Amino acid sequence: MLVFIFVALAVALAALVYAWAAQRQAADLRRRLERLSGQNYDLGLRLDELEKQLHETAKELRFTIRQATGQLDYGPETTIGEIQATHPYADAILASFHIGGCHSCAVSPEETVAAVCARLNVNQAALLAALRNGKPLEVWPAAAVGHRAPIELQ
Repeated sequence: MLVFIFVALAVALAALVYAWAAQRQAADLRRRLERLSGQNYDLGLRLDELEKQLHETAKELRFTIRQATGQLDYGPETTIGEIQATHPYADAILASFHIGGCHSCAVSPEETVAAVCARLNVNQAALLAALRNGKPLEVWPAAAVGHRAPIELQ
């Protein structure tokens, strides 16, 4: 009977040691998973950032190619959506003419350059020249609202 008790105690002690080791290994794996999860999240953010940079670079290259080959054909009937889809600096150029960005100067992607210029009293020739030139202009300062001419800040 005494041997049976010693065997039972030995088995219980072995099970206790095994449970302790398993719990410790589980804690180590949990810490490793948390670390790898954090790294995965950081890599996902970096990937999103790189995809955005790639998209912007490709947009700039397509614009440069179209500009160099004379295929840049922004005109009065070009829609704002087409401009935003093809011009890398569309938002900055439109903002420099106080187009889009606020409630009073909001535009729809389906609106044409001619319609927007007429509605907002914007110099259409200057806007088209800025789009063809490809240079972003500075955003309107608050004091310039209502003047409807682009402002370049040095």
